[in-house]
Amino acid sequence: MKKTRDSNMELLRLVAMLLIMVVHANFRALPKPDDLAIAANPSSAFLQFLAEGFSIVGVNVFVMLSGWYGIRPRLVRFSELIFQILFFGVLCLGVECVVTGKMPSKALLTVLMLDTNAYWFVKVYIALYLFAPVLNLFVEHATRRQFEQVLLAVFAFMFLFGWLFKATTWLGEGYSLPWFMSLYLLARYMRVHRPWFTQFSRGTDLAVYLGVVAFLTVAVFILRHYNLGGILYFYCCPVVVLGAMYLLLFFSKLPSFGGAAGSLVNWLGISALSIYLTHSSNFLAKYYDGFIRQWFYGESRPTFILYAVLLIVAVFFGSILLDKVRLALWHPIQRIIEKKLYE
Repeated sequence: MKKTRDSNMELLRLVAMLLIMVVHANFRALPKPDDLAIAANPSSAFLQFLAEGFSIVGVNVFVMLSGWYGIRPRLVRFSELIFQILFFGVLCLGVECVVTGKMPSKALLTVLMLDTNAYWFVKVYIALYLFAPVLNLFVEHATRRQFEQVLLAVFAFMFLFGWLFKATTWLGEGYSLPWFMSLYLLARYMRVHRPWFTQFSRGTDLAVYLGVVAFLTVAVFILRHYNLGGILYFYCCPVVVLGAMYLLLFFSKLPSFGGAAGSLVNWLGISALSIYLTHSSNFLAKYYDGFIRQWFYGESRPTFILYAVLLIVAVFFGSILLDKVRLALWHPIQRIIEKKLYE
């Protein structure tokens, strides 16, 4: 029987991807405001910090959604994920060839994700997918006390060595498999054991998330001389984790949408990863960032915001529509794989 998707959580999946797009349009495309930029235009700098405060939780939320439901690896599903990555890799390569009139260097390595800088998130997520059975066994067989002890020890280690002192290179400020595994386990714990800090009203959950946004914005803006943006914006920052947790909890307590609205959200949510695969492609990210940068420095702030919003909306929905083409191509391949597996 086909599994029914929770439209409230599919909406969160789309929101998380939207937040990731905002992060990339902010401090990937643009430099973090320094003292000179803040002195020249404090309101613009404050808006940048505010945008980062809202959106920095996006990656953690997206990973925690996998932990909330649990990844159950299957060959067909894994094959579809690889097909989706290759489809968009080839598609983005084609766009780059048309725009520049030449084949970029390391094109094949980039499409196959063998280039160091290609799709860091996807490679770490694939590793999480492959490790999920081991994590699931721990979740299923550990007592609640054992689960809590492991979580406390793991996050203490992550916060100490990966965040506060940045004492390792392999934790990578949250750009790493150990961090994704930690988030996965945290979300499973929240879903399975429902500890006291998950029992607040959804209004309280939203207030905590907004409080995190306010704290990050004000702290980085006021204490900028201490370069707090270099540490408070890490994915493994405790404050960022707190914001991701309570944004997830807020959406989990919303009613699932029924009817046409729920069907639409689920239809869009299935293709959420495609948004990352387009705007963060090694072939196309430079154009996404370049447009943002050009408008930021060449237009008034209201015009820049309008243009940036239009670009984000266009890439968001354009990627999803392209993914529907990918799905149409995938379905006959899926039937062949399933036939070979079960014949």
